[in-house]
Amino acid sequence: MSNTHAKRSGYDETTPVLIAGGSLVGLSTSLFLSWYGIPCIVLEPHAGTSPHPRAFNFNMRTMEFFRTVGAEEAIRLAQSPALQNSGILKAESLVGKELGWVTQDTTGSNISPVHGSIIGQDMLEPVLRARAGQLGADIRFNTKLVSFEQDENGVSAVIRDRTARAQRTIRARYLIAADGHRSAIRERLGIKVEGPGTLGHQISILFSTNMQEALRSRNLAVCFINNAAARQGMCLVFARSGQGFALFAPYYPDKGEHENDFCGQHGISLVREAIGIADLPVEITSVRPWEVAAWVAEHFQQGNVFLVGNAAHVSPPAGAFGANAGIADAYNLAWKLAFTLRGEAGPELLATYSTERVPVDRLMVEQSCAMFTRLSPLAHGKSVVESVDYDAIAFGYRYNTPIASDHPQDDVCYEDPHHPQGYPGSHAPHVILEHDSKQLSTLDLFGRTFVLLTGCDGGVWQDAARCMEQALGLVVASYRIGSTGDFLDPTERFLTSYGVRPNGAVLIRPDGFIGWRAQDADQYPAQTLEKVLRLLLGRRSSPDR
Repeated sequence: MSNTHAKRSGYDETTPVLIAGGSLVGLSTSLFLSWYGIPCIVLEPHAGTSPHPRAFNFNMRTMEFFRTVGAEEAIRLAQSPALQNSGILKAESLVGKELGWVTQDTTGSNISPVHGSIIGQDMLEPVLRARAGQLGADIRFNTKLVSFEQDENGVSAVIRDRTARAQRTIRARYLIAADGHRSAIRERLGIKVEGPGTLGHQISILFSTNMQEALRSRNLAVCFINNAAARQGMCLVFARSGQGFALFAPYYPDKGEHENDFCGQHGISLVREAIGIADLPVEITSVRPWEVAAWVAEHFQQGNVFLVGNAAHVSPPAGAFGANAGIADAYNLAWKLAFTLRGEAGPELLATYSTERVPVDRLMVEQSCAMFTRLSPLAHGKSVVESVDYDAIAFGYRYNTPIASDHPQDDVCYEDPHHPQGYPGSHAPHVILEHDSKQLSTLDLFGRTFVLLTGCDGGVWQDAARCMEQALGLVVASYRIGSTGDFLDPTERFLTSYGVRPNGAVLIRPDGFIGWRAQDADQYPAQTLEKVLRLLLGRRSSPDR
């Protein structure tokens, strides 16, 4: 909407989507929405992105998202080559006795066409900010959401520019809360959270020093310190791409500790203990306390307001689940907002954001807690949930879809991504395809539209897809896979990975998840496909023909 229209309506400005919070997940949300062509305004009360690395392990699924929206190459340029394929070390100190290694494999596998990335959040956020800005996102630092009210048709907000000390009013169709674990928006809405709650506190100490001697040419991402003489639970983090280093240490505000205590000699002493060199010159550059917690909001939507990232769920720093899950929240929500704002979907589509993401994020938090209990000296007692394979949680999560699934255990929200079956609700498997002697992935076919994939005998399904533009005003791209199709299947994995026969079809949502499949041909393919799309998009059924 134009500013002229805004003035006429009594507001200083209007926007389809207002995002409160310009950190990792808020920036990701703005990037995804902008890629879909949806204008948005991002409000971030801080002056810029944080210098602390915080999250630093972004898995293959997350990098698939960034690849789709054209951000992968810039992320690769920003990441430190030395940290890729690096390891996690347990040691008495960095220069002391090694107690064991955990390989952090980001070289990729057959479940994805992309590698994961070890890059500190402090280095990733500027990349996301730049790419979102290129696509038209309006990102405002030093700007705070003061208050908001919502009605049936949208959200009215008051914002304050903290530099100019000026307030403005904004009318938005939707508001996204990306304002962190203490989300004022979530509290204002009265949305409760469920889970163990606070598990402890940590402090992040950024420092600079000459680490060359202590590293001894080892390729490290993290070093966990296990030394009876040192503070228990410390770890050194090297994922800052040459911008210094970080020490994460337990922090006890309930015992009178304050973050200022770590800015000087006390912080320097902890760094020296972790490294193992008593007289090492160290400069503390920044200190930031944070809470270790585990919980999930009861629901992620209330009216025209949506929760994403830490506003919706918080997990312990184990398994790198939290940040990746927050970005997945944003990716799930973005296409649904885009289709709804363009009039291609009904309001029921937006309700599926919460019903799909809450179970997945609840499982993620449970498994992160289980891993934290096994690995961290801060944890007490035994895990109350059974551990699930890491890849199943990180890459194999499934959504509850409105389409009846033929999955034998439809109440299980994950599967083994190394043996995909193509069930509705699961992520569309990566299969290598070939066209004009060039290889690509099935994942390269997905993005802004629904995509129908068929076997080589699925021509009637392609005809049905072409009918959808007239029936629904919706573009459905379609491709035949096989020896006589649009793409060759050199590894002969398409049919088995997607669970269809040569005359079957599978419908992929814009976010790369399977919405529906027909294992065989159908007597009325166009009518069937229209019915499925209406159900997936929350549109009312057409009159019987």
